[in-house]
Amino acid sequence: MTFPEQWDDGTDPSTPAHQVHWYDDRTAIIRQALHTNFEGPFLYLLLGDERALLLDTGTGHAPLRPLIEELAGDRQLVVAHTHSHGDHVGGDGEFDEVVGKTADDVAQYFGFAEWPDGVVQFDLGGRVLDIVPIPGHHASHIATYDRNTRLLFSGDSLYPGRLYVFDWAAFRASVARLAEFVADGNPVELVLGAHIEMTQEPGRDYEMGADKHPDEHELQLQPAVLTELAEVLTEAGDEPVRIERKDFIVYPV
Repeated sequence: MTFPEQWDDGTDPSTPAHQVHWYDDRTAIIRQALHTNFEGPFLYLLLGDERALLLDTGTGHAPLRPLIEELAGDRQLVVAHTHSHGDHVGGDGEFDEVVGKTADDVAQYFGFAEWPDGVVQFDLGGRVLDIVPIPGHHASHIATYDRNTRLLFSGDSLYPGRLYVFDWAAFRASVARLAEFVADGNPVELVLGAHIEMTQEPGRDYEMGADKHPDEHELQLQPAVLTELAEVLTEAGDEPVRIERKDFIVYPV
């Protein structure tokens, strides 16, 4: 269970459109190259015995389906999203069946009785995932917890970079709920988000739209960073405020 020494940071335009790294034999981390789009999003393909879950389809600036079909093999493919901003749903048109983009669509597909309350399980066959609604960055945002690897996939709600908050009250409540979920007997090994927008220098982010990221922060965050985010949001109170920390920047919009 490893990570590459360096992700595609945009400094070499000759790299493939997607960098694929196998965290283990059933967890593929895929980065869309920054030379295809400055967002450089991370996508995740989780393989079970029967089904495969693809979290996000990127910006749509690079063909994705042939790669995913090769990696997923003959498993039934479920295409879903951490949330429905354009840089995460841009490749949807390549796939035949995709979970809808609204909160109602997501709630209906995964079987939530009320959104955003509760946690539901999604079984890939020998691999059970917990789906946790976390609106605030986007109304349909989810976090996905993998019981096997103890990885928490946090989308745009927590990653090394600017955490854009569109609904302050919802974001604070979601992060608190996610931290409570972890504390309530769901231990996390690492938190994996959808972007890297910071350098290794603490608290320093790249310019908006930068398509080269030299000296990038690590993708993976320790679970203590989620605890830290929950704590600083609680301390911040009801009014939106920018918060700069070593591993993230809370950025109200």
